[in-house]
Amino acid sequence: MDILIDKNNNNYIKDTNPFERFHDIDNDILAFYLKYNQLKNIYRQGWLKVRMDLEFKEKCESIADHSFSVALLALTIIEKNSLPLDVLKCLKMAIIHELGEVYAGDITPYDHISKEDKHAMERDAIKKLISSIDQDNDFLEIWEEFEKAETEEAIFIKNIDKLEFLLQACAYGHDVKYYERSLNEITDKYCKEIALAAVESSKGNNKPNVVG
Repeated sequence: MDILIDKNNNNYIKDTNPFERFHDIDNDILAFYLKYNQLKNIYRQGWLKVRMDLEFKEKCESIADHSFSVALLALTIIEKNSLPLDVLKCLKMAIIHELGEVYAGDITPYDHISKEDKHAMERDAIKKLISSIDQDNDFLEIWEEFEKAETEEAIFIKNIDKLEFLLQACAYGHDVKYYERSLNEITDKYCKEIALAAVESSKGNNKPNVVG
C-alpha cells in the first residue's frame, strides 16, 4: 500500500487518508480518488507554521479547499469579464496545480527547499499519482504548463492562486495590506482590482505573524 506523504514530511495532517484503510482495490478510479482525497486532509502549512498559531488548526483550510476556491474564483472572473481564455484548461489547471502535494506534502518557502527540488518532488508525485489511472490524460502536461507560466491560461491561474491566498487572509481576519509581496505579484487587472478591494475591506484587521 502506498505511503501518502513521505513519513519524514513534517506537514500537519487532519486525519489519516482513507486509502490506507483499504486493501485489494481493483478499480483504478476508486484508487485514484482515495489517493487524491489526501488533499482534504493536508492543512495549508503556511498558515499554521508561519502566519497563525497551531491553535487555529481546526479553522485552517486544506489543500483541497484552496484548489476548489481557485477554480471557482477563476470561473467567476472569466465569465463576468468574458475573458478570451480556455475555460476548461483553466479549471483543470486550478484543480491540478496542487495535485503533487498528495505525496510531496505542502512545501512552504520556509522549508528551505529550492524551487528546483520542489518542482522535481511534485512532478514525481504527480507521475506516481496519475499512474494509478488506467487511461491517457494530460494532468502532468497541464501541471507543467502552470509551473512554467508562459501561456495566457497559466499566467491567469498563477494570478488567481495569489489572489485566493490574499482573499483567504482577508477571511481569516488579517489586514491584507501587509501581504505586500503577494499584492505586487498580481499582474492581471481584474485580480488586482479584487485584491485592492480586499485591502480596503480588511483595513484595521490583525497583522499576520509574518508578512509578505
